Amino acid sequence: MTGARSLRLAAVATMVLLSGCGAAGDSGGPTGLPKPASVRILVPSSELFVGQSIQLTATAMDDAGAEIAAGDATWSSSNAAVAQITETGLVQAMAAGSATLRATIAGKTASMGVTVDPLPGYDVTVQVTSTFAPASIIIRQFGTVRFVFNGVNQDVTFSTAFPGAPANIPGTTTGTVNRQFTTVGDFRFESSVSPGLVGLVKVR
Repeated sequence: MTGARSLRLAAVATMVLLSGCGAAGDSGGPTGLPKPASVRILVPSSELFVGQSIQLTATAMDDAGAEIAAGDATWSSSNAAVAQITETGLVQAMAAGSATLRATIAGKTASMGVTVDPLPGYDVTVQVTSTFAPASIIIRQFGTVRFVFNGVNQDVTFSTAFPGAPANIPGTTTGTVNRQFTTVGDFRFESSVSPGLVGLVKVR
């Protein structure tokens, strides 16, 4: 039975464990190596944007779920126009879209779905009133976020837990205040005027 599980690479790092498939009478792995019961794909924690790459690893497992040496994985992609994968498991994002990647070891196959997102822009606007809209945004490194204040006094305070965050924006009612993000990371911000009002800038 072929196990399959769809996974967006923007999710938290996880190990995808799927039962493999093989026709009856499989001879198993290379001579002298045990036959695996399943194959596991290890996915690092990362988003995948056009032009980027990410390394996948496939491991053979026995019936008890322990890793075994059963030979090298053979990789394939259902849509090479979106995501190509090398013989070593390096995924190369070619275009926005979805694809299914497969790793086969000694007749057992694991598969996973991936989504490639378009590259984020360098210039994004956040409308600031009694809310932050949008509250979560993605920009390119060295990009600028334009905070547009629309008649409601607010401030924007960046968490000190995220090194590389830009300077805070003091209380403002109208106008546009720009902040450039030069460091890759996730930057949380909030309003001290409206407790509970928070936002997030993801810099990629």
